[in-house]
Amino acid sequence: MKRIIGFLALIFVFLMGCGRSEETTKKIKLAHALTESHPVHLAMTKFAEEVNKKTDGKIEVLIFPNGQLGGEREITELMQAGAIDVIKTNAGPLESFAKEYSVLPLPYLFKDMEHNLRVLKSPIGEEILAATEDRGFIGLTFYNSGTRNFYTKKSLRNTDDLKGMKIRVQTSKTMVRMTNLLGGSPTPLSFGEIYTALQQGVVDGAENNLISYAESKHYEAAPYFTFDEHSISPDVLIMNTKTWNKLSSDEKAIIKTAALNSFDYQNEIWSETEDKLMETLKDKGVEFFQVDKTEFVEKVQPLYDEVTKDPLIKDYIERIRNFE
Repeated sequence: MKRIIGFLALIFVFLMGCGRSEETTKKIKLAHALTESHPVHLAMTKFAEEVNKKTDGKIEVLIFPNGQLGGEREITELMQAGAIDVIKTNAGPLESFAKEYSVLPLPYLFKDMEHNLRVLKSPIGEEILAATEDRGFIGLTFYNSGTRNFYTKKSLRNTDDLKGMKIRVQTSKTMVRMTNLLGGSPTPLSFGEIYTALQQGVVDGAENNLISYAESKHYEAAPYFTFDEHSISPDVLIMNTKTWNKLSSDEKAIIKTAALNSFDYQNEIWSETEDKLMETLKDKGVEFFQVDKTEFVEKVQPLYDEVTKDPLIKDYIERIRNFE
């Protein structure tokens, strides 16, 4: 069924790109799985508006939200096939394309959100965005995706509570290993499958940021949210290199600048959105827990012992930890 949906989506986006031969406007198709009220979608809307304005309408970015063209895995495949030009995905799944990305989801790597954002906007961040250029796509910018936390069907206040829980994780070796070390049973599933999996007991919980938790209504099936802040893994806006290489130098500069500007805009509205949602979720019966992160940090140390055997990953970890 997923292959059929992917095939139909491929036909759909192909037809969307067809037009009169005299058409001078370049249409760039951008797909993601978030809702239209999500701060990241609002940032991508800003990105599209700036690109259109700065190119005098010669480039139009068409946005397909709400998973219209598939979940993150499906749209990534469509982007690789050239049927979609730009997608938004999380950094975690990108580690299968370039190991540089595997650094970003590492648990408790960043001191706090401010440290994370400074790193992403630094040369370190730009190096990671460029790491996949020879693999069919390049990163345009990062987006603040908040801290990732566990949310569950029963309360979780320490790692003992996590033991034996089936936790939905991204298709990421890092997240699978981390969850194992913390005592949980990692269960990779696509984002669109989580709600039903929680309802039917396929999983006992999941992990994500507060906004995605709220907008997906996962709180209806998992009303306990634990702020363990195990990862600050950003979202990434990536473009097919074939599309990128067809652009002029001026067009590339406009798109890159617009992407970075949209990152700044998104950061401004993220915290405000989280604060409002906290109150809304409390009214809906969600219980929030703060934890002592010390035991969580200690239990994931074997992961660092493993990944630092790779000189490149070790170098990135050291540079990030020492970055001011």
